[in-house]
Parts: sequence; C-alpha cells; structure tokens
Amino acid sequence: MTIAAVVTAAGLGTRLGYAVPKALVPVAGRPLLAHALDRVTRIADVTIVTATAGHERDFADAVEGRARIVTGGDSRQSSVWAGLQALLADGLAESDVVMVHDAARAFMPTGAMREAVAAVEAGADAAVPVVPIVDTLVTAPLADGTYGQGVDRDGLRAVQTPQVFRVGALVAAHRAAPTATATDDAMLVRALGHSVVATEGHPWGLKVTHEADLALAAFIAEQS
Repeated sequence: MTIAAVVTAAGLGTRLGYAVPKALVPVAGRPLLAHALDRVTRIADVTIVTATAGHERDFADAVEGRARIVTGGDSRQSSVWAGLQALLADGLAESDVVMVHDAARAFMPTGAMREAVAAVEAGADAAVPVVPIVDTLVTAPLADGTYGQGVDRDGLRAVQTPQVFRVGALVAAHRAAPTATATDDAMLVRALGHSVVATEGHPWGLKVTHEADLALAAFIAEQS
C-alpha cells in the first residue's frame, strides 16, 4: 500500500505581511514548507506540493528535491484536486492512502500523523486529527456591539491536518462536489456517507496565520 501526500502551499498568506507566499516565509532560517516536508516525507512514499502560480521555481528550491511541484488553484479545494490528479496520473490506486496536509501546519509531529494514517489503514475511509478548544467561546457580537452568547466548548474540537483518506473516497468526494466551498476535505467525504474518524492531534500542529505565530513556530523549530 502506497502512502502519498498532497501538501497544500498555494495560499498567499497576506495576513502574515510578507511579500512572498506563506509557505516560503522563513522560520529558523528555512521556508515554512521545508519544515513541513521534514515531517511529511518521513511517512509518505511520494509527495506533491501545490505551489502559488508564478512562484514555481521558488517552491522547487524550497522542497529540496523531496517533492514534486504542481501549480495550485484559486481555492484550497481546487489545489487539493490538482495534487490528487497528479498522484493518480503517476499510478496511485484507489486502495492506497493519501495525506492532505497544510504547509502552514509545518510542525505537526509525525506521531500524530502516523495515528491518522493507521486509522485509515485499519479500515476507516478518513481520519482527522483534532484538539480540544481551550478558549472561552461566544457567538459573534450583535450589530450594536452586544456581547454574544456563551458556547459550550466541551462539545467542540479544533480540526488539524494532515487529514488522511482512502484514495477512492477522496476522489469520489471531489468528483461529486467539484465546486463546493467546504473548508476541508473531510466534510466532502462525509457528505457521501463515508466513515470519518477523529484521532488525537497535537498543540504543535497550529496553523501559522498571523505574524505572532512565527515566534512560536521558531521556538518549536528549535525544539524538534
């Protein structure tokens, strides 16, 4: 059984305030994408990286020969589909396993990744790492600024990546909803009635989104 990976890295990441795509932003002297591949390639037999259009050469330098580059689409979903099509063209079978991982979650420990892969190998159609929510939650303020209603966080979890799939289930989900606006692939797979299980995530699987996240990412890079 082949374990493949699609690393989504085509986003611009404008909230970080850099002139380069987010995946190329340096952390501890190396692009965020390079850190992500340090972990993904310990598990995946073959890896595709979806690159920001016009920056393919920069991405090729960042992957250091460890992954193949394909140009990403206008949305995360279209980028995943582009990566998946490249893997299928290379002979990936429907019975194989594919990890879909965000380059922005570059420091997700391999142990958490392996747990999600193992769940699919054991029979699930998909597995998603999740973590408890530690912040107090309220609904959005009203138009007049009135404080929102409290939300019970005990019944909620935050979703991380890599999301791991049986290839056939993910392909079917993308073909069934080519223009969907789901924020992750697990939603598409579950909409078709496939089994999706939750596995244990990790605090280091945070998504680098704002400039302040880079300081924490640099700390994690030094520890791992």
